[in-house]
Amino acid sequence: MKPNYILPVAALVIAVLIWGIVPSLIRSLTLETGPADSVVIRMFTNAIFCLPLMFFAGWHIERQDWPRLLVLACICNFGYYVGSIYAFANLSAGAGGMLYATNPMMIVGLAIAVGQERLSLAVIMGMAISFIGTVVLFSGGLVGAGGNPLFGGLVMLAACFGWAVYVVFNRPLVKKYGPLRVTLYSVMLPVVPALLFLTPHTYTTFANLTPNAIIALVTMTLLGTILSVNLWNYASVYLPSSSCGASLYLIPPGAAVFGWLFLHETTGPQTLLGGLIILIGVAVAEFGKSFIAEPTRVT
Repeated sequence: MKPNYILPVAALVIAVLIWGIVPSLIRSLTLETGPADSVVIRMFTNAIFCLPLMFFAGWHIERQDWPRLLVLACICNFGYYVGSIYAFANLSAGAGGMLYATNPMMIVGLAIAVGQERLSLAVIMGMAISFIGTVVLFSGGLVGAGGNPLFGGLVMLAACFGWAVYVVFNRPLVKKYGPLRVTLYSVMLPVVPALLFLTPHTYTTFANLTPNAIIALVTMTLLGTILSVNLWNYASVYLPSSSCGASLYLIPPGAAVFGWLFLHETTGPQTLLGGLIILIGVAVAEFGKSFIAEPTRVT
């Protein structure tokens, strides 16, 4: 690996390892608060922590870039938050984490569609294999806990698609304004659409959070959102979309392990099989070609 890739790759790995813990934290908070209140509480907490940091990152965004930023932050990124929260209200951390493995294929597909990546036989085969794995999950490998696993699986796929759009189309902004400023705006702006999820009980729910829920909320905000997204945005400027997407294969096993440790959940054989097939598809698509492209900034 060439020296100028050490920091981007390290940032990418740290971000994805953090995200392996996040499904358990999301599910823990959501089960206590309910999904609607969880959306509002998370978005407002994100905004409170991000606002002071904006004075260090800078506020300036050129007028022509605001439409892209607003769409990516308030639709794509916010859609990821909402989808993942409602998904983990209906899925175990392990099952939802397995569906995260579809994200690399979505990122690669979009990158190919916009000309950032080239279509290859390895990518076609990988997409086909990952699709089979997704079918296996939806045919009985999605595990819930009193919720609707099918609904949870569908909204998780929608959340992953929102994140894929964010990753692919966010690059010009990150390159122009730096990862910290774009990250803070992306995390802070979703507080506006979150107002649609206010309920009469939101304030009471927030005021009565248990210590475990507060720890989960703060950890998700500082590590699982601000730090990890900033690291991801930094890495995405220097590494190809397919390489960033391939790193997400670390999330499913992490989600299953931490779901077992923190929530005492078990992951069934069909869930493991579906997740394994998806990961094989990701590996075929990515490792059929070199992991790192030419050592130049990606435009």
